[in-house]
Amino acid sequence: MVKVFSFRSGVDEVLAQHVAHLFIRDPVSLFEEKIYQSIEDDVDHFENIQSTNWQSMRFKPPPLNSNIGWRVEFRSLDYNIVSLTVTNQMQENMARAQKRDAVRSEKFYFRKSVVPDDDKDDDDKEGAEPRGPHDHEYTEMSVDTIINGKGEFPGLIPLVKMYVNSIEIDTRCSIMLYLALISKRALGELMTGARWIRHYLTSHPLYKEDSVVSEEMTYDLIKRMIEISKGTVPCPDLTGKLLAKQVDS
Repeated sequence: MVKVFSFRSGVDEVLAQHVAHLFIRDPVSLFEEKIYQSIEDDVDHFENIQSTNWQSMRFKPPPLNSNIGWRVEFRSLDYNIVSLTVTNQMQENMARAQKRDAVRSEKFYFRKSVVPDDDKDDDDKEGAEPRGPHDHEYTEMSVDTIINGKGEFPGLIPLVKMYVNSIEIDTRCSIMLYLALISKRALGELMTGARWIRHYLTSHPLYKEDSVVSEEMTYDLIKRMIEISKGTVPCPDLTGKLLAKQVDS
């Protein structure tokens, strides 16, 4: 398909494959006022796909009516030799995070201390060699420990609560509800979105235990998700006692 397109349109085959790869994903956002456009005069539809596919390298065509040429934008990871070990730990975390129910069953590498280091001031002195992260600064923790804390590790949510309580803010109640939701999911008391979807589909009367998700099952799943998001159908396994925010249809 790509070869036929590139041959007939005169587009280089490699460039055609690159553009085709962008269109395997849906756009992250779509603006109502930009749905209907002239494909001869506007490129917003393409730029919407192009700009929401975040990759380490992006090939950027020239804007319309501009003297700007073709550009290549690099977004590579920023690290140095002393942080290679941490980069490996990050990759290991990603591998573990993809496992089923990882939030309850896996442990992840995380900093032992999330408060400023006492030696940081020494690093800022002129001529001081920058200190990179080292193995002894990290350890394996469960998601519950990382989020809620345990022992000497304070946890991220308690730190966020301390900060929120120290400032003047009108949305404190809403923020606390969100934090409670995250806390309970990390603890395992509430289902994550992925776990709830698996449970819903495997419990569906049309599921035949063959790993096939039919169109009818997909329709019922999306319908139920919309109902939960609007608050018309309660889902205590997913949200607990937290009330879903009512939204206009």
